[in-house]
Amino acid sequence: MERKLTAIMFTDIVGYSKIMSTNEKRGLELLDSQSELVLPIIQNFNGKILKKMGDAFFVDFSSSINAIECAVEIQKVLKEFNTSKDLEKKLLLRIGLHIGDVFIKDDDLFGEGINVAARLEPLAEPGGICMSQAFYDSVKVKSDFSAVRIGDVSLKNILSKYTIYKISSFYAEDYVEPLGGSEIDEFQINYKIKSINKLPPPSRGILETSFIMIPAYLALILISMFLTFRVLDDDRIGKQEITNPQKLIQELKKPKNKTTSYVKTLLYDDTINLIDSLALESISDSLVRIIRKDINRLILNGDINYNDELIQSFGFSNKFKEEIKTYQLANEPSLEGRMIIGQIFQGSIKEKPDSVFETFITAAPSVILENIKSPVHYIVLILSILTYALTSIKITFEDIRDVDKVLGYFVSQMGFKKPIHLDKQLIYKPTLLQVFLWGSSKLRARVDGNSVYLIGNIAIIKKLEKMFKSYEV
Repeated sequence: MERKLTAIMFTDIVGYSKIMSTNEKRGLELLDSQSELVLPIIQNFNGKILKKMGDAFFVDFSSSINAIECAVEIQKVLKEFNTSKDLEKKLLLRIGLHIGDVFIKDDDLFGEGINVAARLEPLAEPGGICMSQAFYDSVKVKSDFSAVRIGDVSLKNILSKYTIYKISSFYAEDYVEPLGGSEIDEFQINYKIKSINKLPPPSRGILETSFIMIPAYLALILISMFLTFRVLDDDRIGKQEITNPQKLIQELKKPKNKTTSYVKTLLYDDTINLIDSLALESISDSLVRIIRKDINRLILNGDINYNDELIQSFGFSNKFKEEIKTYQLANEPSLEGRMIIGQIFQGSIKEKPDSVFETFITAAPSVILENIKSPVHYIVLILSILTYALTSIKITFEDIRDVDKVLGYFVSQMGFKKPIHLDKQLIYKPTLLQVFLWGSSKLRARVDGNSVYLIGNIAIIKKLEKMFKSYEV
């Protein structure tokens, strides 16, 4: 790649795209006239054409004096050429001048010099010249011309502001520039893409995002489960709190004391019939769940309490009786009932209910296994990875002037806000609608010569790439 600091001149025929769309013959005649008149002048001032793009020239000068004198001479010659011409046959040029770094690789141009010169040219009047402060400072005492300081301006897709100077039109006093149409009408100008290249994945590619998203998604499931247990936590008997289902059913089938017999009488008749008819060797989780649900009903309804004489007849320890009084004073009848059930069915049901954390630790493995079997979670995980993983592409246009036009149009069509400048990049932030539709994060862009580098989530970059290709001529 060749690199050099040089004086750059960018020329462009005013209104050429519109002329070609309405009168192609006239457009080709203007091209011939431009080549016949302008190319000899460029050669006389030792200019080197770096690239020709339709009606536009990128010209390199080793001397900024040669560049300004060449630009002035071009406009003088065109003034003479246009003197006897009708308005529709006049050849009007805008010229932009700048000094900066230029990189040349194959047929592509990059660098600050190219980017700025191409965006100074549209600011010139038809028949006039626009130059940067750096260029003006290099020629102001060495060449005879009159330029007006305009001030600091923002150049499209350029991060820094530039102070510009203008030389007024040499010959277009009677030219009235046509009013611009809508953005879509302006976009109808044809453009060509030279290449679209996928770049090495940035720091947050698919692989890196997967390493983050998979553990994060599992953590989200576990946190949601823990919060659910916390919200739903009450004094009911959990599945894991029945430590010996066979013994529990055996005690209910053949109660050993009046207290156990009393608890059984409080159950639904269907539950009692199920217990009496059930063979111990045929116990299943579903049957145990039915019995557990019915016992929990007694606990939550406050049907099991120490005020009942039959309950009092059970041989509770003095320490437990003191605990029961504490629950009664705190008006916690369900916890009172749960503790009594734990004492009555010792060895079958845990004496005390598990804490939220104990319940969570016990249930977590089975819940995770159930989630792993569900395809919904895989779909959500894949979509999340595609939403947050970044990819990067480089789009190279045949004409540098198409970069600003196409980038601005498509990004706005996708629903992004106007860009802000940060870390030598254009940052496009999504609107709320954009986030809702695409799950989109910000889009980063960097313009260099006739290329634009885009970094964003995979869905957005793929959509933009498709739009670029579909509108290309």
